[in-house]
Amino acid sequence: MVKHLHSVLTLVLGFFSVAASAQAPATVTKPDDGYYRIVNACQRSDGKQYVYVTGKIAAQPNATKADATTLPGTVIHLKTATSRTNADWLDVITLRSQGVDVINAYLNPAIDQVKKALENKLKTKLGVLKGELAYTAINSEVIGKWDLEMHMKPVTTSDGRTAYYAFATVPSMEPVCSFYKHYTTGALGGLFGLSVKTAVKGVSMGLYNALEANNPDKVWDEVLKLALAKIESSPYAGTDIANVVKRYINADRINQGQTYYLISGGLKKVTVGNKAFDPVNPTGTSHNEYDGTLPKFDFVNNNTTDQWYGPELPVTGDAAMWILEKVDDADNYFGVKPSANMKGRDGKYYTTLYVDFPFKIVGDVKAYTIEGVDAKNAQGYYFAKVKELAQQGDTVPAQTAVVLECNSTNPADNQLLPTGDEKPKTSNNRLCGTFFGGSINGLTVKDGAGNDYNVTHDNIRAFNINTADSRNPIGFYKVKNNVTNIPGNKAFLVLTSTEAQAKSFVLEFEDGGTTGIETIENSKSSTDDGVYYDLQGRRVENPTRGIYIVNGKKVVIK
Repeated sequence: MVKHLHSVLTLVLGFFSVAASAQAPATVTKPDDGYYRIVNACQRSDGKQYVYVTGKIAAQPNATKADATTLPGTVIHLKTATSRTNADWLDVITLRSQGVDVINAYLNPAIDQVKKALENKLKTKLGVLKGELAYTAINSEVIGKWDLEMHMKPVTTSDGRTAYYAFATVPSMEPVCSFYKHYTTGALGGLFGLSVKTAVKGVSMGLYNALEANNPDKVWDEVLKLALAKIESSPYAGTDIANVVKRYINADRINQGQTYYLISGGLKKVTVGNKAFDPVNPTGTSHNEYDGTLPKFDFVNNNTTDQWYGPELPVTGDAAMWILEKVDDADNYFGVKPSANMKGRDGKYYTTLYVDFPFKIVGDVKAYTIEGVDAKNAQGYYFAKVKELAQQGDTVPAQTAVVLECNSTNPADNQLLPTGDEKPKTSNNRLCGTFFGGSINGLTVKDGAGNDYNVTHDNIRAFNINTADSRNPIGFYKVKNNVTNIPGNKAFLVLTSTEAQAKSFVLEFEDGGTTGIETIENSKSSTDDGVYYDLQGRRVENPTRGIYIVNGKKVVIK
């Protein structure tokens, strides 16, 4: 997932545009829109080469093929279109996983916000009329000359496999310098010059000095510094994205106007004496070396004008190439793996799941929601009311937290096929979930109806099995105080203050069946011969179809 680079670009400049040009005939085959896994073409000895989304602004190529089978964060929704600027490229128009839509929820909205903020800032500094004129000019003469699309380009690996380069171009500061010079010198300078200079000084004296020197590289450094200051005053302070920007300032690593390709691993610049790179003697002169020891992302350029270390892209080889594997019901499937401990008396295995994408149930699996909770019955059990949502052949809507019933712990038997778009449906489902693991206290989640819950140790109930109970009831249980985090992609209950008086809730199905409780014995309300009681311990005079307690045993009337 090409996330760090574009997060940097968005936070740094916030501008987004596509150079206007006529649509050229397509020469690149566009992959089908759908769900893919993205795997690096360079074979690692540890097998960690599948891209895995681990946070809102974090993704690494650090999953093995075996891991990827059951990790929702490796399932990536990809949509592309033939590039509007180069017929050999694809523009990425959707890149989404774990609720993170890089293009449509991060880049485009952020760019629109910054554009609006720029317009308002210019109006404040220059006045409404001059501000509108300045913004129109900037939009045409600067922004319109940048291409910050996320691109893919077909390439063939060293062993003949079809792959893609993933790349983007850092905006050139040349148009910024030209714009500044145009409006601060000559005839226009007399009209606008003082106002423009005053406005720039109000933003940053460093930026003003760089523009006065007409130095695009210095302008880029100052823009990076402004971006870092913005990040450090935001909720992203101290996060990976802040560290990425820090690493690039004054490092000549990510430079204005250059195109960068996403790679797995890292690039080392090796200085040999005072010898500039010589392609005839690469190791005996200063040069780039590929470091593939860590499963991480880095960026390289293919700038042939870098004479000291030489161009970077050729050094990385297959490590800069990404293979798309369609998530389907063949070898590249997605499935769930229930714990062997979560086995009910009915012989089924149970687990929970909360994912961003809708999925069709391919394996012999049933999906359930929780419609509410019941009061304590005569045996001392509280119940979570289970409702069947889907079975084999049906589709579970996106962002629906569910309990899954499986016949096996083998994910190959429990396949779920991602399909459609991430459009959630409103329901009465009380289950909640989170895409990324995090601290219980302070976590805010929604149920199926869109109700917000602030999660605490007191009101959360996690899916588990009570091995201390001889009947091993499966349900939702209070977590221990020393458990501080809730895992991602799991479903759980968040209770009201009244409901939270109960420490646990056993699953109760629509037909009255209770998972893990095959026979309820020693019922104080069912010791009289021939007397029927329901599962809440209430006497029933005229029993009809359902499950009852008679003489301490469970009886089913069909």
